[in-house]
Amino acid sequence: MALVGVLALAALILTIPAGRRVFWSSDEARFALLAQDILDHGHWLVPELRGRLYLNKPQLGFWAIALVSWPVGRVTELTAAIPTILAALGSVGAVVAIGRLLWGWRAGLLAGLILATSPPFFAFGHVALPDMMLANWMTWSIYWLLRAWRSDWAWPPLAGFYVCIGLAVASKGPAGYAALAAGLVALLGTEGVRGLRRLRLVPGLVILALCATPWLASYHLVSRGRFEGEVLAGHYVTWYLRGDPLDRISQLVQPVVSFLPWAIFLVATPWWWRRRPEAGRRLLWLWTVPLWLLLGLSGTSRARYFVPVYPLFALLTAEFLARAGARGGGSAARAAAAAFAAGAAAVAVGMIVLPPTAVGRENMAFLPEAPWERASAAALALLGGAAAWLLARRGAFSSMAVAAALALGGLLVLVGVTYPPRHARDNDVRALTAVAGAHTDPGAAVIGHPDLRLSYDFYLGRPVAEIGPTPAVVSLLATPPRQAVIMSAGRWQELAPLAGPSWRLLTSRRVGGREVVVVGRP
Repeated sequence: MALVGVLALAALILTIPAGRRVFWSSDEARFALLAQDILDHGHWLVPELRGRLYLNKPQLGFWAIALVSWPVGRVTELTAAIPTILAALGSVGAVVAIGRLLWGWRAGLLAGLILATSPPFFAFGHVALPDMMLANWMTWSIYWLLRAWRSDWAWPPLAGFYVCIGLAVASKGPAGYAALAAGLVALLGTEGVRGLRRLRLVPGLVILALCATPWLASYHLVSRGRFEGEVLAGHYVTWYLRGDPLDRISQLVQPVVSFLPWAIFLVATPWWWRRRPEAGRRLLWLWTVPLWLLLGLSGTSRARYFVPVYPLFALLTAEFLARAGARGGGSAARAAAAAFAAGAAAVAVGMIVLPPTAVGRENMAFLPEAPWERASAAALALLGGAAAWLLARRGAFSSMAVAAALALGGLLVLVGVTYPPRHARDNDVRALTAVAGAHTDPGAAVIGHPDLRLSYDFYLGRPVAEIGPTPAVVSLLATPPRQAVIMSAGRWQELAPLAGPSWRLLTSRRVGGREVVVVGRP
């Protein structure tokens, strides 16, 4: 029954904003468009994007969206989010299973609660990106490795370990192999070279090769060999290795900051671990560190790249809160609870006095604006902090974690209800695409200058062409308009004197922090 409650809370947090969030990011719209191409043209192996083969990511993510969208015949904001939500719930189930296997039901359930109420889980658990699917399969690979470890290295759980890594690769590409590297480090650190031999790498690599075949073989054949040079070498290797080394190292702190407020308890755990060493925890730490490094040292980092690390953080934090009181960690847990309560009070004050711009434009939509929202958020923060402090003083650390999780869950539900309209207010391209589509001849492409986010393609539902060079746009504007052109207001001010007399400003709207216009025939 407790497991049902944890999964129900996670589902509530994730499903409230799902389908109500308009597409703005090209990364998010991309997978919806690839799935729509599958539904429209049957391009299951190698879908197309803007008339070109899409070779950068494996197929599992857009296959899942296409399958969910099949009954309604088209991809929507909701159907695009459903595979991510299911993967997020799978990740919660995985940490519960791992925690129970290592330390019992209490630790497992607390791990599920902590993951379900962590801000990154909410932020990336309802958007159409493959990172949560990657995290789900990586986390389940840990479970199967632990099952093999506990069962004298029986082959069935080992096969499950390799299959999950293969599915992680099928979700997002080579990043999935970081789980294999982390597993190798964890076993080498706990059992030495003997542990590596027990992994049965040869049959395991065969399973990984079979899982990668639909991706590698189809992309190689359809692209006639361009895939290896343009994508494997030119995209993945270059993307990962570029960037200043110091910047790449400094970004490793990002997942700890994002894991707040639970990070307060995570940071407190080493003081207890030194006194109470434990084999399962050691294996998890030895898995966490290389995975953290491999995902974080990418030359071009994104916050979502760290999503697979958060289930591990949740497990390590949960074990501390579930077992510290009875094993000499009470003082560290109380100190962390005091810091948590102080942080909650600071958040409550911030909710009242800080303007929305304090968190930056990209995150403004998440900060409550209306007085009732701010007051509700402040009250939840204060209640959670006070409950955590009072329960910690009594040594009820598991109850403290539950109280904190319920308060955080309430905050996330509040944000899930209120942020999608603000996100749409700031990033909704639908008014622009409606006008552009209505003023473009049938069969003609809408033009973007110098470029256009893929979110426009999704809402236009018709071809989009980018014209970057200014002379080419000037040449187009010199002819009578057959299609609409979308560009920034600043660019139109520069080009309007060079346009033919039949070109007119059709509409304008502020999206993504800048004024965007549609021009064409009236």
